[in-house]
Amino acid sequence: MDCYSFDKIISDYIESNLNLKQRQAADEHIAKCTRCYEKLADMVNLLDTMKSLPRYKTRLDFNDRLMARIDRHNQQKESPFIRVFHEYSRVISVAAAALLLVATSLFIYTSVVAVNNPSSVPSAEIRSIKPGTNIPRTSASTHPEFVNSNGENTTPDTSNIENPGYEHNIMMVNE
Repeated sequence: MDCYSFDKIISDYIESNLNLKQRQAADEHIAKCTRCYEKLADMVNLLDTMKSLPRYKTRLDFNDRLMARIDRHNQQKESPFIRVFHEYSRVISVAAAALLLVATSLFIYTSVVAVNNPSSVPSAEIRSIKPGTNIPRTSASTHPEFVNSNGENTTPDTSNIENPGYEHNIMMVNE
């Protein structure tokens, strides 16, 4: 048994409400642990002191008056807003979580997807190209940097690209 386990059963230990196995484990722990032994001694001393205090007699209607006073206090303190919040706390929590999810999704969408052009969603494609094959060419009209000074479309020469010995080349094409 450890200190945490003993703290959980200290009241049952004092009142002798433990089975034989639990009682033996608690006794062994107390014999080794001075902190728990002192805590047990303090608790027993406190209980003995409380038992020696004089008993006060209350009026017969004390409990009824006390409960009525507590009810009045609770009713005065609790505003209608708090009452509604207590009644619908689960619904409010779910609505708040849904709102947070939507707000986070919109934030991510606007910061990642719609940064450059909010009207179109960019697409990408990954193609594998085997060594020795020609790289697909795109039309020059989509790339203004391939238009020469005469207004003619030109494409870069890709026929003499050296293959560094990779098994596959991967090319990313944004459309």
